[in-house]
Amino acid sequence: MGVYLEFIKISFSQKFVYRMNSYISAISSLIKMLILISIWTALFKGQSAISGIQLTDMINFVIVNSIIGSLIYSNIANEIGSKVVDGSISTDFIKPINFKYYIFANQIGENVYMLIFNTVPAILLIIIYSGFTWPYQTNSLLLFFISLINGFIIIYYFNYILGLTTFWMTTSFYIDWFMKAFFQLFAGTFVPLWFYPDFLLYISKMLPFHLVAFEPIAILLGKLSWHESINVICTQFVWIILLIIVEKLIWNKVEKKVIVHGG
Repeated sequence: MGVYLEFIKISFSQKFVYRMNSYISAISSLIKMLILISIWTALFKGQSAISGIQLTDMINFVIVNSIIGSLIYSNIANEIGSKVVDGSISTDFIKPINFKYYIFANQIGENVYMLIFNTVPAILLIIIYSGFTWPYQTNSLLLFFISLINGFIIIYYFNYILGLTTFWMTTSFYIDWFMKAFFQLFAGTFVPLWFYPDFLLYISKMLPFHLVAFEPIAILLGKLSWHESINVICTQFVWIILLIIVEKLIWNKVEKKVIVHGG
């Protein structure tokens, strides 16, 4: 475990080299949140609630979702794809470490950096601008954190599995587009699933993306009962087990057939 903590620290410190990117990302995060809050404020104008959701719920949703978004961001699939294409993955395979946890550690380090230096400054300004209430009950916090950790595991494993497919596809250009498109549409983070039409809601519920951030936020906001929250967590565990099994099967194939271009 200690070696992977070191990888997290190294990944975190490497981001300091690109400080200008951090400043730009922080400004982008601030602008994005301001736009979203302005849009929801306009939509709620003259209405106390829409589908049982109040404006304060949406403001809190935007703020909490920005925090979670920094932590669940994953470039794992593209990183693996790039390593396969340029051949650098061959050196990773001979290192005395678990390749999967090494990739996860690098991503966690980057995400923690983004949270601290990109998202938090923007959120502090948003709180000053729009306000932030804390209507949540203490007993929902434990369920929220459990579901949030499960969400991290789901999205990291999903991206890792996509990255492993590069060994057969021999290209990684499609991965980023695929994940962003599907996640934006079915995760319920840009437009919450509360406002989805039935057919899109049904599709979203069949996929794991809504379990990554939307459902944990819904638990935190008190939009789910205790029983519903437990069902969400159990569903997350099922998806985690399924993804682990799929990852193991694909990894076994990778070990038997490794095609590295450029190495």
